[in-house]
Amino acid sequence: MLLAALTLSLNAQDETIRYFFSPAGSGDNDGTSWENAAPADMLGATLASAEPGMEFYLMEGAYAPDVNTNRWIIPQGVILKGGYPATMTGTNTKYAFSKGGQSVFSADLDGDGVGDNTDYAFVYIGDGTPDEKSEAYYSTWQKTEIWGITFRDGRYMNSKYWGNMVFVQAAQVDFHFCRFLNNDSQGDPDSDGSNGAIEIWGSAVRCFDCIFRDNITAKGSGSAFQVRARKSNSSTTDPADYSIAYFERCEFRNNITYNTVTSTPEKQVWGTYGGAASVSDNGGTLYMVNCLLADSKCWYRGVGLRLGTNTKAYFICNTFYNNPCRQRSSRGSNNGSAISAGNNSNTYYAGNIMVEYEKNDDYTATDPVVYIQNAAATVASAGYNVMGTVTNNSTQAGGFISSDNIPTSLATVNTIESIFGSNQIANQGGVSDVVAPIANVAMDVNAVQAVVNTWPVDNIAKVMDLTKDQRRYTRASNTVSGSYDPNGVAPEDDDDDPHEAIDNVSATAARTGVYSLLGHYLGEDINALPAGVYVVNGQKIIK
Repeated sequence: MLLAALTLSLNAQDETIRYFFSPAGSGDNDGTSWENAAPADMLGATLASAEPGMEFYLMEGAYAPDVNTNRWIIPQGVILKGGYPATMTGTNTKYAFSKGGQSVFSADLDGDGVGDNTDYAFVYIGDGTPDEKSEAYYSTWQKTEIWGITFRDGRYMNSKYWGNMVFVQAAQVDFHFCRFLNNDSQGDPDSDGSNGAIEIWGSAVRCFDCIFRDNITAKGSGSAFQVRARKSNSSTTDPADYSIAYFERCEFRNNITYNTVTSTPEKQVWGTYGGAASVSDNGGTLYMVNCLLADSKCWYRGVGLRLGTNTKAYFICNTFYNNPCRQRSSRGSNNGSAISAGNNSNTYYAGNIMVEYEKNDDYTATDPVVYIQNAAATVASAGYNVMGTVTNNSTQAGGFISSDNIPTSLATVNTIESIFGSNQIANQGGVSDVVAPIANVAMDVNAVQAVVNTWPVDNIAKVMDLTKDQRRYTRASNTVSGSYDPNGVAPEDDDDDPHEAIDNVSATAARTGVYSLLGHYLGEDINALPAGVYVVNGQKIIK
């Protein structure tokens, strides 16, 4: 019945089906334009039944899920763009997302401050688990795009690794200018918990210019995101099962693992490992480019990020700031405050700043910011990394190089104070917050790019742009390591840049023939069809 109220907005050239929504709806409420936007309570069911290629445009404001399921189902191949202002007219979708608002999907459906999706992820994206395992495993799927949506207040209470907000299963998804806020899976502290704001199973997920703040998971394994293999199988060794997760120009702040187990008083506050993010054993490949990861909390072993066995990760021009291990009794077992890389992992570093500790009596050189767990792990560096102490147990060829700044003594160790001074995390003109270094941590971006070009980077990651910083400012010739260049040049508005403005949609036009409300072609003769609601020449017809 909800779908019967909607007609179609068609592009004259490609006949793409487009729907327009606003929180309260407007005009005819038929979704054909901003003046006739469909109301928010129609979005959930319409989106769940969408076909690949359909596009959905949302004015900023709050949206509730499908009333039948109290959750969001987002099929593969659709485009969902939110945050448009109330000044939009016609079928115009040209808008600078970098300056835009947000459309909000909150799991707090009853307004009591607690998420209501207790037994499932609030948002599901995928098509089940495909059987094909070809070399083009991801590229054959129809990509889903999501822009300008805030996903918040998820609260998932069991330990099945389904995500406390967004669960991506066997899908290819790009998120742009989205926010993941206040998502929580600490309902059962004695279970493993381990549900990130985004849970990624056997999928290819890319996040650009996104913000992850104040997300919590019980006990361990990544409160902002967790990457797992197909069917969550951490024992698989088939590369076709692995996920690919890519994050560029993203901010991660105050993402923690929380633990209320009372048998060990010191552990009553922080969970065990992987505070902000985690790639599980055999989970796949991670890329982080021009990101800030700060203020994470957990007990030990990768407060910022934990990489499991047989994983691969690339860290390029990131800033890891204030992610100290909370375990104080056995300092040597902290195993990496910024990054802990597990057995047989493969990690790549270029132009990062990763410092966590102030100099004090409790600091020792055995407190590694980066911890490489065993001899079979591999490390490669393109140089210009600025780090606190590193424990590298790898015996493989490669490792950190001469242009990396990694002191080993307490007297010369890089600290937050020495690299950032009194500077604090704040908005510096971009979409997300970042912190500015004060030290001379110069980086030759061309030299870094040349080495990165030799790394075995997957096609999904070839979009990375090292000439820009986290704010999308163009790096100066005297650029610096980390995600922020104090001398960067702000971008100009550019209609040809999809991050600044999206092209206009052409005026609506009719197609010949008879179509269902979801755009399925049903033939040329409406008289040959049963009673129902159809679209003929761009108009809704009730037969």
